[in-house]
Amino acid sequence: MPEPEQLEVYILEMQKQAVILPGDVVAEIIPYEPLQRMEDTPEWFLGLLGWRGIQVPVVSFEMLTVKRASFSLVSVASASLVIVRGDTDQALLPFYALVAQTHPVAHEIIDEMLLGTDGTIERTEIAKVRFNNDVLSVPNLGYLEEALLNALIQ
Repeated sequence: MPEPEQLEVYILEMQKQAVILPGDVVAEIIPYEPLQRMEDTPEWFLGLLGWRGIQVPVVSFEMLTVKRASFSLVSVASASLVIVRGDTDQALLPFYALVAQTHPVAHEIIDEMLLGTDGTIERTEIAKVRFNNDVLSVPNLGYLEEALLNALIQ
């Protein structure tokens, strides 16, 4: 029997939940830094980050997911920005960033380590899974990118 294929994932701690991202979409993880706020953008669009000579839009996953959510950091000193490789439109959105409350931790997993779980799946998610007794959101990256592109075009 062949060895199960291992997958590197990152777990991003948010205010009230955690998100799991495949390692191959994560370009870099950096300490949180002040963002350039843009006018006339949705509240979940936190601003732009100057990163490696380009402007990277930053999104609050929780504010986009839950209509009445607010954005706050437990500690700016421990927060991180997770730079994600865009997939929908490389020309318009090569990268974007998600805010994590702490520095995300990388894990090597196999599919069998993630268990399905009940619960409402939001439009920003494709699934919820259980890993080490925690319920994690699997984000719908296509939806996030589409929302960001719409916000940038307006």
